[in-house]
Amino acid sequence: MDKEIKVPAYLSAGKIISYALYAWVIFGIIVLLLRTFLLAFSANPDTWFVNFVYNTSTTFLQPFRGIFPPKSIGVTGYLDVAALFAAIIYGLIGWGFSALIHYFQAKIDEFTINAKAVAARKRQAQAAAAANTASPKKAVPRRV
Repeated sequence: MDKEIKVPAYLSAGKIISYALYAWVIFGIIVLLLRTFLLAFSANPDTWFVNFVYNTSTTFLQPFRGIFPPKSIGVTGYLDVAALFAAIIYGLIGWGFSALIHYFQAKIDEFTINAKAVAARKRQAQAAAAANTASPKKAVPRRV
């Protein structure tokens, strides 16, 4: 009977945490790009969606605020260069989390393959031992 192979908890937890951080970064990139688009086209900040995007993107934009001044577009819109820069940096961070997810998956796959190989060797050794004990060995005459 095959037992289920249990992957070490640190590998599973690491992969889950990496996925959560990756999703958080992707969400941040989307919100920052939406902010840039809405500011460029002078979206009404009194609407629920625009207000949500502005408030949410503020958290992601905070470390990058003041690096680049906004550039005017048209009469009322402006390009938030800091938000674009933040989206690029978060993209690089997301790329790192993606690599981390692939690393954890490779370690999980390696562990699973090794565990299956060890289990197969054990089964072969048990089968060989059972075959040796099940059939008595015939005495082979010695030649002198």
